[in-house]
Amino acid sequence: MSRKVEVTGTRPRPGPRPQRAASPSGTTEQRRSTARSTHGSTRRRTAHTPTAKPKARKAASSKPTARKPTARKAASSKPKTASSKAVVSSPRSIPARRTATSGGEPANPAKWWLLAAIVVGAAFCIAVLEAPFFEAENVQVSGAARTSEGLILDALDIGEDQALLMYDTDEGADRIAALPWVKAVEVTRQWPSTVRVVVRERTVSATVGSPSGREWVVLGEDGVVVESRMTPPTGVPLIVATSQIIESAEIGGELEGIERVLEITQDLPLQLDPWVTTWSVDNDGRVIAKLVGTAYASFGAFEDHRTQFVSLASILDGGASLVCLERIDLTVADTPVLHRNAPCMLEAQELT
Repeated sequence: MSRKVEVTGTRPRPGPRPQRAASPSGTTEQRRSTARSTHGSTRRRTAHTPTAKPKARKAASSKPTARKPTARKAASSKPKTASSKAVVSSPRSIPARRTATSGGEPANPAKWWLLAAIVVGAAFCIAVLEAPFFEAENVQVSGAARTSEGLILDALDIGEDQALLMYDTDEGADRIAALPWVKAVEVTRQWPSTVRVVVRERTVSATVGSPSGREWVVLGEDGVVVESRMTPPTGVPLIVATSQIIESAEIGGELEGIERVLEITQDLPLQLDPWVTTWSVDNDGRVIAKLVGTAYASFGAFEDHRTQFVSLASILDGGASLVCLERIDLTVADTPVLHRNAPCMLEAQELT
């Protein structure tokens, strides 16, 4: 049987203390000694190692010094509101608050000054150009041979003390273009005080008269009636139309029912022009050319008149006999038919 022995009155001697693990500082010291032995570094150099900084901070903190609270700390001690956060944390809000001053003035007055300068400058220019020196006092007209200057001045309608800048040249040109002889016109300003008008007039293409020969109207090359007169002019084709066509004629308008005869007269070859004295057109649009003497040529209403010209020239200038010739039927353009006067032919046979 085992026994339990108790020892009283004495304390057991403590054994040797266990060695502590090498602290980082010890490791650092070993590294320092190794560095000094290997590289020969100075103590000052080793003082800048990472372990020297905590000691310096600790030494500095061991002697606290009284510091005055800075403005930032004083501001941070106060409770922050939403407005203070917006001002401190968002510096971009500062320019946004400067868009307008407390008095309500615009943030960019230079723009408004520039606009005001432009308006004032424009008003000054208009005032200068409306001065008496720039009034429309003179009118220069060129190209008007059959249109009188009085009609042109009335159409321009330039008022008294009319500023040249404010005169509407387009409206003036439209009124002049409505004159019967005017085919085209250009109206421009010529500084400082002149309105310049350049006119291009119509040329006479034909004269249309009534069967009685007492009333004639003159046509331009585009068929517009430019004037009426009692006698026909010379040197232009003479067309005899029905009284109904002549009565419908208006100055500045166009005659209806004579389109084909106008086309034929304008395309007539020069070699045939001496043979034709007058032209006529009936209500059905049939065109007839009165030739020298008693004969005439019937062109019909819808045929190709250029082929008809060739056929007519072959008869008149080709050596065909014109004795007792009464009518040349050109209705079939390439097959003309000659009609002679029977009594005349009998007399001619008796004479032979």
